[in-house]
Amino acid sequence: MMFEEYKIDEETINDICKTIKPLKLKDISSTTSTEKGYQTENIVRHFSEDLLKKILPIKNLWKDIWHIHYIKYSSGGYQAPHNHPNERYSAIFYLNNSDGPTVFEAPINKKVMPIRGKSVIFEGPIFHYGEKSFNNKEVLVIAIGKI
Repeated sequence: MMFEEYKIDEETINDICKTIKPLKLKDISSTTSTEKGYQTENIVRHFSEDLLKKILPIKNLWKDIWHIHYIKYSSGGYQAPHNHPNERYSAIFYLNNSDGPTVFEAPINKKVMPIRGKSVIFEGPIFHYGEKSFNNKEVLVIAIGKI
């Protein structure tokens, strides 16, 4: 069972933010599990190969990234319980310090606090959700390998 937490450096977080902040993208949150938040469409095309390597330095998994989206929660925003059954792995990257931990259900049974630079990679079929956030939580979500 793949579940791994790791930290990405401040320079990489800044490069991610420089990549996504200028983008003017449609909010698609109404068609997703994101509640009270802004969620982009797939933005993987905006990321350089070098940045993908820095974001996901585990076992050359960066080569299998096929989808990235950005979420910024409004006050009281959260992620409804869901999974990613068509993804081999999923990853969440916390872009700021916030509240509203991500909760991973069985077989992981763990809460992960959103701390800037913290990253977690897990098997796509694992159910998870984000508790309510009141501090403008920002995350990058990555799909790795199609099933």
